[in-house]
Amino acid sequence: MGSKWDPSKWEIHRLYSRHPELHKLLPPTTLLSKDSLSEYLDKYHSVYIKGENEHTGSGIIKAWKTENGYRYVKVKGEPVNVNSIENLYDMLRDGRPGKSVLVQRTIDLATIEGRPFSIRLMLMRDGKEKWQHAGMLAKVAGENSVVTNVRRGGGYATTIDNALAKSLGYGHDRIESVKRELIDDGFKLIRYATKSDYRSHETGIDFGIDRKGKIWVIEVNLAYPSYGLFNRLEDKKFYRKIKSLAAAYRNR
Repeated sequence: MGSKWDPSKWEIHRLYSRHPELHKLLPPTTLLSKDSLSEYLDKYHSVYIKGENEHTGSGIIKAWKTENGYRYVKVKGEPVNVNSIENLYDMLRDGRPGKSVLVQRTIDLATIEGRPFSIRLMLMRDGKEKWQHAGMLAKVAGENSVVTNVRRGGGYATTIDNALAKSLGYGHDRIESVKRELIDDGFKLIRYATKSDYRSHETGIDFGIDRKGKIWVIEVNLAYPSYGLFNRLEDKKFYRKIKSLAAAYRNR
């Protein structure tokens, strides 16, 4: 079997959709068409539109139904009004081939002071090529941003403990339980990918937690995950661990 590098979002979604347990973590997702857009908006009222090969929050659009038609926001800013599903589809596709764009049910993410956040979990191979948990943090969306990517949306990074306490009112024991669950899910995700012949030595997994506390998988980056945000945290322990694991793997 050949190895696969930096697979698309659609390929990753189909990979985990086949897993008997992990598929439950995935928000409903399909390829964008006028029919799929109409169906998802009727069913879920709000959707995300993503290019299947775009990263770092680039080009992500949130669209939703209104009483008089539809609205959408691309990454950040004021909503744009559209009066028909045909016009909305044309605007969301933005000249891209339909098979390169995904439509996904919006996750009602937990928020901090009205801003949604996601969680970045880093897993890396060490000098003995064993997978290790390298760190995790919360990415809080910027003002008027529909993405939690800090570079695109202008938000900030904080600790998981702070995010869960402020957003959902969790105490210490509940926070520790959630962190263990995120790490366990992360290891399941990466091990299934590597067993399925996706070669990787480091991965950045973006999780979402909705307002009811349910964990979702937003994105699994099997290649070139960014970790600069860890250097923005006051406590540098995760950033130092990431750098140390990267060096150990490089020099193995």
